[in-house]
Amino acid sequence: MRLTIFLVSFFLVSSAKAQVYVYPNDRLFYGEMLYNLENNILCEGFQNVWSEAIFTIEDGKIYKGFSSSVFDLLYSIRDGQLYLKDSQFISDVLFTLHEGKIYRGNSTYLLDLLFTVGGNAIYRGDSISAFDQVIAFEGRPRPEELFAILMALEEI
Repeated sequence: MRLTIFLVSFFLVSSAKAQVYVYPNDRLFYGEMLYNLENNILCEGFQNVWSEAIFTIEDGKIYKGFSSSVFDLLYSIRDGQLYLKDSQFISDVLFTLHEGKIYRGNSTYLLDLLFTVGGNAIYRGDSISAFDQVIAFEGRPRPEELFAILMALEEI
């Protein structure tokens, strides 16, 4: 009996999808929510309607709208790098996430640094100053979710 309860609770916890809410600043007012990511679907505002999906994030891939079709595949993430579509070529690396920093292309040089992920926020450049804050979020976004959020903001 105990084993059954343990297995059921383990399954429910492991199958639960994380939620991420994106705000323009660290005040985190519900009415100011820019995006919400729930059940692998990124939607604008606090609505979570699949027909209004901007991106679907599934298995390290980012799809256009509410889709997981290969025809709607926009990007894929492998080893912290964002590739164009399902490419395997190093020349198709658009961005690199390395140690909490997002760089342009296949680089980790300071001159290619675009954003720093610190705490529950994303900042421009090599900064964690409130003046350089791009967004704040509730939850713990995975790398592919961070890239999708920044793309939705048209920051990258």
